[in-house]
Amino acid sequence: MAKLDRQKIEEATRLLLEGLGQDPEDVNFRNTPRRVYRLWKELLSPKRVTYTTFPDTYGSLVVLRGHRVHGVCPHHLLPVEMFVYVGYIPDKEVLGLSKLARVAEEQLTSPITQEALTERIAARLESVLEPKGVAVIISGRHGCMRHRGVKTDADIVTSAMSGVFMTNPPAREEFMRITGVPKGVS
Repeated sequence: MAKLDRQKIEEATRLLLEGLGQDPEDVNFRNTPRRVYRLWKELLSPKRVTYTTFPDTYGSLVVLRGHRVHGVCPHHLLPVEMFVYVGYIPDKEVLGLSKLARVAEEQLTSPITQEALTERIAARLESVLEPKGVAVIISGRHGCMRHRGVKTDADIVTSAMSGVFMTNPPAREEFMRITGVPKGVS
């Protein structure tokens, strides 16, 4: 991630407020530029992850279900709330369980499309573990779809599969069955 430029973000926020017909010196907006900078810093700060792995002969599916993350759409700079489902079948080692959640967070260092996030999570697990297969599903609710344009509460669902999840239908079916209906989908 590129280093955030506090001065530019704060000045852009002042200009946006003026463009919206607001007085940046009004008591309600005086600290908004600073707050907006802190918001972006929090949203896009790289999550440092040490991938702890353990030698293991476990050869069945390991799944993280419904881990909530928040991203930013690169097209409108609006929030995206996503539920991440990650599964893998180990080959020679297993990943520390909390790292399945962290792998998703690690990728959220800039505005990113849901499709790209899905692929990055899968690729990262592939590179760290070299497992027999990786499966990732993300169910996302996009601010740009909820608050403008179509104004829908519908979820967007993306997936990335590799290894046995592509070549072995029972493995793929087990992942789909274990993950169930994504959170937020009624």
